[in-house]
Amino acid sequence: MKVNIHRESYVRLESLAFTDIILNIFIFFFTAFSLVYTFSPTRESRIIVKLPQADIKSPVDQAEPIVVTINSRNEVFLKNQSKNLRDLKTELESLLAFNRTRPVIVRADKSVVFDRVVQVLDVAKNAGVERLGIAIEEKIPPTSPHQ
Repeated sequence: MKVNIHRESYVRLESLAFTDIILNIFIFFFTAFSLVYTFSPTRESRIIVKLPQADIKSPVDQAEPIVVTINSRNEVFLKNQSKNLRDLKTELESLLAFNRTRPVIVRADKSVVFDRVVQVLDVAKNAGVERLGIAIEEKIPPTSPHQ
């Protein structure tokens, strides 16, 4: 006796639509969270730089400054992306196109070759930067033993 096993699986339109909706939601959230992580402003401060110290405090500026970072390996970063000096100039020119008074701050590790800092400052001036500064860390005053 021959037993005829015949199974047919039917894909219903409802299950197909449901799967499509779930996959689209997954793609949307995956893309959204990756973009939020990529363009997060807190990531720029994750480049480790040991700033030089000084006693001078500067007033807080109202305009948000453009930060150029030079790490201990003399690599230049703008918006958390590594730049060569030519690209840095063109990007600074485009960022300052509408507001020439926007401040530019150079954050350089204290072990950086001074010539590299001068090169970055020169590129910034040639790009039309009117307000240029160097980031420092405030010195902590020594505590006296009589306190």
